[in-house]
Amino acid sequence: MRKKAGLFLALVSVVILCASIGCGSGTTTLQASTAESLAEEAAAEMEQGNLTSAADLYQQAREAYQDEGDEAGARECLNHIQDMTMIELAYPLSEDELREKLEGSFPDVPEEERESWVASGELEHITIDGEPHYFYDVASNIRFRNVALFQDDAQLVSHYEMGYDELTEIMDEPRGEPWQSYTRPITYRGTHTLDVPRDVLPASGLLKIWFPIAIITGPQPAVRVTSITPDTYVVGPPSIDEDIGVVYMEVHLEDLGGDLKIDVQFEFEHYEQHFTVDPGKVGAYDTEGALYQEYTSSGGNILVTPEIAETAREVVGNEVNPYLAAQKLNDYVVDNITYSFMPHSALWPRGEAESVYVHENRHGDCGAQSMYFTSLCRAVGIPARTTGGWQLFTGKFSGHFWAEFFLPNYGWVPVDPTAAEIADYIPGLSDAERQDFKDFFFGNQDHLRCVVQKDADVALIPPAAEPVMLVAALQQPAYNCDTMEEIPVAVLGDYWSMQAEVLSD
Repeated sequence: MRKKAGLFLALVSVVILCASIGCGSGTTTLQASTAESLAEEAAAEMEQGNLTSAADLYQQAREAYQDEGDEAGARECLNHIQDMTMIELAYPLSEDELREKLEGSFPDVPEEERESWVASGELEHITIDGEPHYFYDVASNIRFRNVALFQDDAQLVSHYEMGYDELTEIMDEPRGEPWQSYTRPITYRGTHTLDVPRDVLPASGLLKIWFPIAIITGPQPAVRVTSITPDTYVVGPPSIDEDIGVVYMEVHLEDLGGDLKIDVQFEFEHYEQHFTVDPGKVGAYDTEGALYQEYTSSGGNILVTPEIAETAREVVGNEVNPYLAAQKLNDYVVDNITYSFMPHSALWPRGEAESVYVHENRHGDCGAQSMYFTSLCRAVGIPARTTGGWQLFTGKFSGHFWAEFFLPNYGWVPVDPTAAEIADYIPGLSDAERQDFKDFFFGNQDHLRCVVQKDADVALIPPAAEPVMLVAALQQPAYNCDTMEEIPVAVLGDYWSMQAEVLSD
């Protein structure tokens, strides 16, 4: 992971919150203040992609707001400056730097072919200050979209084969009786450690921290927070029985005499899932009920546009059974959406929903693919959600999200299009082996998971008053600090770690 980019750029299965555009004003005069005028100019420059001039104007507006005594307006300007920093960190490569990176990453690929990649316009890029800038991990995404190049990388193949072997071992074990949806649990312990040197933090101010933890849900019925050290920062009980799991803390920095050291330990039991669904026994939806209304709605990063709805109807066709319709939508995502790392940190400042990004670009990571599947389901009246937190395929916590759709008489059925696509990158598999692996992840799931939130875009508990990163998919601590100039997660993320331990299986 790159120190300059900050930890938030490495969380590929994650997804980011939405931020407002433009600075607020504390004045009530009919004529715009100097601060307001500068902020409006900055917003226009940001909209045009002129980030250098926009950042300069926002800084001027911030200072003008401070002179007017409008701290809220000043803070909003700082938020926009940080938004633009995240965009620049997601797209740091000039065209010359892109060519240099491609030559270093693919020395055996002829220059003419590498140039065709650049000329195609398909490599993730945006225009900043009138010049194209490219995604920081463009080389990895080229490999994901070209299986032959992926399989030339022995380290990548070995990593995927490890996950494939672990998962196929689970697939091959006896599943129990058809009526047993949950089987063979594993009990884990997770430990957050945050150890921040005192001189990294401001001298005063309020630091708010939300540590993600496991929640109680169908395949994860037993959750315990076993220790918090020190517990003096804790505000409110851990939210293990809510839609998102957090331990919330507040640190008054003027009272912090030395380094900030926090440990949060929790244990949870997670079951395998195996749903044997008889399409003829699926019940009818209560379309007036709260569950149906919530999980067929459009909004946030699970946005259902007319174009997404049209695609969903085309894929489903005349199929009216929700189980069979969801199966068609899953197959469509697995067969048509290529895995790729995502510029999450640049999407929400630009107001782009993850589902729309995937629909338009035909690629995405685990969270984005799952949000797209969820949006397709919702478009045709199938309640669905994007669920997740971490996977433990290699014995370590690693960010991962998947999807679930609801069937009357059965409950929430798991779907993991990204895990299914692992088979596409494993050399030497037969077509039948690849298809069996893919089919498993529709209606079945391994026990190598930890659910932190039931859906994407769930608000933190308590809700954050200021924008924070990693709200759509909370996979590392989220932070607010009213006295930090820097993006808190980019600074504090380097001092956080997480350990996993298997207690019983």
